[in-house]
Amino acid sequence: MSMLFISGGMAADPQEMRLFPADILLEEGRIATIAPQGTMGAPQGAQVIDAEGCIVSPGFIDPHGHIDGHVRTGELSLLQGVTTSIGGNCGFSPVDVRRFLEDQKQFPIHQAELVGMCALREAAGAMDIFAPADADQVETMRALCREALEGGAIGVSLGPAYAPGASDEEMLALCREAKAYGRPVSIDTRMNSMTDLHSLQEAIDLAQASGCRMVVSHFTYQYGVGVENEAIAMVERAREQGVDILFDSGMYKDWCTSIGAAIFEEELMRANSIGFCHLRMITGDHIGQTMDYKLFEHLRTAHPNDAVAVFTGSQEAVFTIARHPLCMISSDTGAYLPGEGHPQIAGSFPRFLRQMVREGRGVDWMEAIRRITLLPAQVFGLEGKGRLCAGCDADLVIFDPEQIADRADFPGEGRPDAAPQGIRHVIVGGRIAVQDGRVTDGTCGCAVQA
Repeated sequence: MSMLFISGGMAADPQEMRLFPADILLEEGRIATIAPQGTMGAPQGAQVIDAEGCIVSPGFIDPHGHIDGHVRTGELSLLQGVTTSIGGNCGFSPVDVRRFLEDQKQFPIHQAELVGMCALREAAGAMDIFAPADADQVETMRALCREALEGGAIGVSLGPAYAPGASDEEMLALCREAKAYGRPVSIDTRMNSMTDLHSLQEAIDLAQASGCRMVVSHFTYQYGVGVENEAIAMVERAREQGVDILFDSGMYKDWCTSIGAAIFEEELMRANSIGFCHLRMITGDHIGQTMDYKLFEHLRTAHPNDAVAVFTGSQEAVFTIARHPLCMISSDTGAYLPGEGHPQIAGSFPRFLRQMVREGRGVDWMEAIRRITLLPAQVFGLEGKGRLCAGCDADLVIFDPEQIADRADFPGEGRPDAAPQGIRHVIVGGRIAVQDGRVTDGTCGCAVQA
C-alpha cells in the first residue's frame, strides 16, 4: 500500500480538542506519524497532498443511516466526508448480519450494521405490526439477535414507530441481549402524537431497566416541534440518574419515510397533526407533488414504498438540538434513484458545519468535529476511528473551512443529490477516495465488525 504525506494543513485532534499545524504520514492504512508542520519531509515514494488552507479531520462517522450495501448511497455519503456509517437503523436490517458483513467488500466507505427489531419480528413470524410478538416469537427473536451480535452486529435497533404493536417486553428482551454483549441500542421512538413525550420516556425506561446504552434516533424529527427543550431536559435528568442515553439528529426540520408506513394510518396522522398539505412526494412518478386525498389513497395502495417528505418541523429546533453536546450528527440517508430523495443524503454533514460553525450558531470547529468523529466512535466502540493519532485508522477528511457548504435541496426546489462544496479530499483506509470533490476510488471501504 502506498504512502500518503499530507502537508500544510491544520490538524484537528478531537481527543485533545486542539487544532494545530501539522504534517501527517499515512502508511499501510494507518496514521504513521503526526509532526509539527515543516519538521518532517515527505518520504521517498510517498504521494503528497497539499492541505494548505484546510482542516485535516478524522473521517466523519454517521451514526444513523440506511445505506445497507447500496453503492450509490455510499458514494453520496463519501462526498460529504463520511468514512464510516452505522446501518440497520429503525428496526430494519439483514437478519443474517454475519453474511451481510462478509459480502461488503470494496465498498465506498466502511459499514457497521445494527440488527433490527422489525427484521427479527418478521423472521420470528410476528407479521402483524399492530400486535405484540408472543412468547415463543420473542424467544426466537432473542436467539436470532444473539446470532447477529456474535456475527459482528455493532448493536441493536428498535423500531416501534414502524411496529406500533411491539411490546415493551419484546423490546426489553432485545435491549438485554445488547447489554450482555456490551453493544448499544438505537431507537426510532413511537409517534403517538406530535408533542407526545411518552415515547421518549419509554426509551429511557428501556435503557434503565436493561442497563444498555440507548441512542434516540433523529431527535429533531421526533421532538423538534416545540417540545425539544423538554425532551432534552428529560435526557439530561435520566443521565443524572445513571441512565446511559444520548441522541443523534440531522440538520433538516422535515423528515421522510415511505407513504405506506404505519405513521400514515388515519388515526396516527390526526394525532400527529399531519395533513395532506404537509406531504410532498420525493420519489416515483409523482415526485414534487403535494398530496391530496385521491393521490394519497392511490399511493398507499399501489406504491406504498414511494417516499414522502413531511413538512412539519421547526428550523430553530434543529439548531437547539444540534448545539447540545450529547447530540451526534446523523444523516438518516437511504437509497434513491438519481434526482430523487431527501437532501440529507448529500448535504447533512457540510450543512452542520456551515450552519452551526461558519454561520456562528454556537458550535466551534473542534466541538463540531468531536461530535461527528470521536463521539460516535466512542458510542459504538469504534476504537481505531474518530481519532487523529499515530496507530489509528487512516480515515481522514480534508476540507476548506471557509468554503464547506451543502448544495442539496428537496425535489422541486433543487437536486437532493447535489454534492457539497469545500470538501477537497477524503481518505478511506489510507487510500484517496475523493480528490478535488470527486469520487476517484469507490472501493476503499470495508465491513466493520464488533
